[in-house]
Amino acid sequence: MAAASFLLLTIILASTTSATSSSVAIKASRTSNGGCIPAERAALLSFKAGITGDPDNRLASWQQGAHDCCRWSGVTCSHRTGHVVKLDLHQDIPMVYYLSDDDPENHSLRGQLSPSLLALTRLKYLDLSQNYLLGDAKAMPGFLGSIKSLTYLNLSNTDFHGLVPPQLGNLSNLVQLDIQGNIFGGYQYSKDISWLTRLRSLEHLNMGSVGLPEVVDWVHMVGALPNLVVLILFQCGLTNSNVPSSFVHHNLTLLEVIDLTGNQFSSPDTPNWLWNVTSLRSLRLVECGLSGTFANKLGNLTLLENFAFGFNNVDGMIPRALQNMCHLRSLDLSFNNISMDIKEVIDSIPKCSWKNLQQLILESANIIGTTLQFVSNLTSLNMLEVSHNQLSGSVPVEIVRLQI
Repeated sequence: MAAASFLLLTIILASTTSATSSSVAIKASRTSNGGCIPAERAALLSFKAGITGDPDNRLASWQQGAHDCCRWSGVTCSHRTGHVVKLDLHQDIPMVYYLSDDDPENHSLRGQLSPSLLALTRLKYLDLSQNYLLGDAKAMPGFLGSIKSLTYLNLSNTDFHGLVPPQLGNLSNLVQLDIQGNIFGGYQYSKDISWLTRLRSLEHLNMGSVGLPEVVDWVHMVGALPNLVVLILFQCGLTNSNVPSSFVHHNLTLLEVIDLTGNQFSSPDTPNWLWNVTSLRSLRLVECGLSGTFANKLGNLTLLENFAFGFNNVDGMIPRALQNMCHLRSLDLSFNNISMDIKEVIDSIPKCSWKNLQQLILESANIIGTTLQFVSNLTSLNMLEVSHNQLSGSVPVEIVRLQI
């Protein structure tokens, strides 16, 4: 019995020593190179080799002689393992660029995406947005779908052309996917987005300006994402033919933000499935070619904080159903034919939201009236746009606090 106990103790000690030695060996292989795993450092240098333009020298620290890649600009490593877990090379575009002759493209990385990124086996976060890493193919490379550790991928405004690779559906751990197209540059499109249904962890999806005119079942594809919170599909070429006449969305119980701006529907009832997504807090249907009258089912969205419905062709009065929206902070009904007195418009806005309302945009909405005294009741209002209507009368002193 004593011999057996001694043997067991020997095995345990040997195992512990072996594990400790392995841990020390791994740590040594990392620290001998300045805290950076050699294979991943080589992968990053290979990525840099594909960069042909770096006008702001963002990759200046990425040098052959600088052994600790964890200290390189845009690179973050795990403190525990030393693996690269985050690569953030997005280009910030300060507002000053838009207020001057300085073109944001003059500050972008240029070149091509290198498949060497596949060597970053623990990479969770990849942001290359606002850069031009097109290469000769100019299309988004399919190998990105093999970086299966990713939980965050942002390639917005990268000027990619052509088909969105369905291999992105292999990234089953994704929580956020942002592949918004460049509205001033290349045209990305997809004819089949069934690959989205495999991204069951997805919470944030931005495919704005990605052409989807031939995708007839996009609502069902989106409806298969049970954790979705944000859905951005502006200017995707969606029309009535893309929208099913009926849709039961049992999974979309967490959805809070929808932006369908710039698609071409017809009557406000066309996207009728929206009115039953009662978790919504922000809904943008700007310039969607909507006509007719306001949908009464709009009143179902009792949690709505931001509602943008400008640049449509809706006629008639604002429905009393809005009275249920006590959380409204921003309301945009501009460039519609509302044809109401300004007092009636204000009475249509729920009184329970008056203390929260910050923005009220009613430009060119065919509104008449003689008073703006209602401003004194909207104590949080900081923006009021009522130009190009038929309003007259005195301006209340309270209006001086607004950004008109």
